[in-house]
Amino acid sequence: MVIAMIEEAGFRAGRRVLVEPLEREGACPSCGVFSSVVHSRPVHRVRDVQCGGGALEVLVRKRRLVCREQQCSRRSFVQTTEQLPLRARVTTRLVEDIVDALAAELRAVSRVASQAGVSWTTAMRIVSGTAALEGNVDRRLVRRLGVDEHRFRTVRYLKDHDGKVIRVEPWSIVFTDLDTGAILDIVDGRRGQAVRDWIGARPRWWRKRIEMVAMDMSSEFRRAVRTVLPKALITVDHWHVVARANQMITDVRRRRSHDLHGRRGRASDPAWKYRKLLTCNQERMSLAQRGRLKEIIAAGIELGVVWGIKEHVRQLLRTRTINDFQRAWAALEHAVKATKMREAKSLFATLKMWRRELLTFCRSRVTNARSEAANLTAKNLKRIGRGYRNHGHYRLRLLLYTAAKQAC
Repeated sequence: MVIAMIEEAGFRAGRRVLVEPLEREGACPSCGVFSSVVHSRPVHRVRDVQCGGGALEVLVRKRRLVCREQQCSRRSFVQTTEQLPLRARVTTRLVEDIVDALAAELRAVSRVASQAGVSWTTAMRIVSGTAALEGNVDRRLVRRLGVDEHRFRTVRYLKDHDGKVIRVEPWSIVFTDLDTGAILDIVDGRRGQAVRDWIGARPRWWRKRIEMVAMDMSSEFRRAVRTVLPKALITVDHWHVVARANQMITDVRRRRSHDLHGRRGRASDPAWKYRKLLTCNQERMSLAQRGRLKEIIAAGIELGVVWGIKEHVRQLLRTRTINDFQRAWAALEHAVKATKMREAKSLFATLKMWRRELLTFCRSRVTNARSEAANLTAKNLKRIGRGYRNHGHYRLRLLLYTAAKQAC
């Protein structure tokens, strides 16, 4: 384009620039015949990148050319350029700046739109087109799949048709490529049917490439994966297994406090005062911490028993061969059978249901850590964006961000 006129409108108002295309002829979009006969020269206001940090108002004098082909149904057409395609009101370079700003870092769409001088809907429409193109999961070669859920919005209480108040928990399921950490897609829901539908919608060659799926201890997710991916191995995340063992210790400690004192724990009780020690790893304790742990065990032998069971679970997760796993499992089973506490029985029943997945983890050491990192990215985006009401916008924003990270 060539600049026809520059008008200074004051320091605060910025500049007003009138431009027009440098080429004086163009090809008809219908028949392709070139023409230079001018029908009219309308002026349009478009959005462009800032110049020198100040506001810039760009006026484009487009040429409407007459199609000289008599057999063509189109009588006239507007001349287009690389920066201004047909019916565009935003230049191509400004579109690229908006996409780069939203893809490079976690920023609110409203902030980027305000800086570019466009509306929120315009910026989001640009994001929608770019994310739909870059975030096509069917084009990616995925070998290890991660499945995890997180809360999309806060809990709400709504009334149904009968006037009954129901609790609504908006959840989302995040699918992650465990080899690269890229977010593949985000599905609204928390049930196994959502996982089954999403994986089932992928092409057959895509599903055959999946070798392993990592997840939390969710029976619904496991059942759904086994249905659509019968040949894929399932591994359970070890962090959640240890967290379940620590929860067993907490349940026993709270129950003992109510049984002995009829109240919650207080700072005068060793089991409450040093409660964090019961969840610490044995090999990382100092001499002072070991002395406090002995004080806790002396105050209640049950706490020492469940702490030992928790350590047996950790020993089980550290194994890497089938023989070591079988020996550690036998030691854990013997320790659980030696006690009558229902909390330990419940933990072992849960681990027994996931024994095959635990063995897969011990042999492969594949975790769901990158899915947890993807969840953290989603939560940070939600906080910066002050929350999202529309799950579709939330999904597109995350897909654009993770596509840029994957390209880098």
